[in-house]
Amino acid sequence: MPEHASRWPEGRPLPALPQQRQTGHRSESVELTREEQDAFAELARRLGNRPA
Repeated sequence: MPEHASRWPEGRPLPALPQQRQTGHRSESVELTREEQDAFAELARRLGNRPA
């Protein structure tokens, strides 16, 4: 880890960022069809295989 990443005290929120919820509301999620799940998995595989 870079040295600068450890300068802020652990567990202290950054003053410029609003407090974040740990989980979203149910209305913020969607159920994917099997076809959508397959398409997303294929996209993730393709993006994961890209050269750096």
